[in-house]
Amino acid sequence: MKAPVSDRNNFVWLLIALVMLLFTDALFSQFEYLEGQRVVNISLMVTIIIAVWAVDYGDGNKLYGLKIAMSVITVGLMVGDSILEDNRLALFQLASSFLFLTFTLHLCWRQVIFSGVVDGNKIVGAICIYMLIGLIWAFAYLIVEQLFPGSFKGLGETVPWQFNLEPLIYYSMVTMTTLGYGDITPQMPLARFLAFMEAITGVFYTTILVASLIGMRLAQHNEKLIGQVLDENNQQRED
Repeated sequence: MKAPVSDRNNFVWLLIALVMLLFTDALFSQFEYLEGQRVVNISLMVTIIIAVWAVDYGDGNKLYGLKIAMSVITVGLMVGDSILEDNRLALFQLASSFLFLTFTLHLCWRQVIFSGVVDGNKIVGAICIYMLIGLIWAFAYLIVEQLFPGSFKGLGETVPWQFNLEPLIYYSMVTMTTLGYGDITPQMPLARFLAFMEAITGVFYTTILVASLIGMRLAQHNEKLIGQVLDENNQQRED
């Protein structure tokens, strides 16, 4: 029998996978490792596998089958890219990764926001959602840069997309928190549109998260008070 979601601490594994993906990407960018393209592919594949296993799919075989299919396609593209070692599969890789991460975000959102009991697993899940939003926007930026080279100032020119992943993750996280250091800047209308939409999303997510956690906490408190009142009434009747 499948354990209840709140008892499985499933988001801990997803958080570890996401942090390791970001750290690995940053580490090999720091040292300009020549095999960075393959390393990023492997890191993404590991993250996808953990996401399939960790994130609850809730509605049974329908969503689970869809997620497995999406993950197989994405991992297959990563493997093909690692073998070919060229940029021919770039747009397909980026699109499949974007869709998979978006679907994973959807499942996490359903489990965390406005549902169930506030516990440590939900707090970790909220962190995972925040990081997934940043990653999803980074892949959106990569797609725009792939379709319209020069959309962002401060990126490497004519390189495999894996070498631009780290700076665009950094840019995405900075934009989502509305810091805006200015070392990477959008140069074209579509890139600028995505940038300000991410800033809006980051602000509203924080607001929604706080409202969700407070609402669930108040609901738990009210349920506890109602339970105490009912117990007192039952005891008085017995007396």
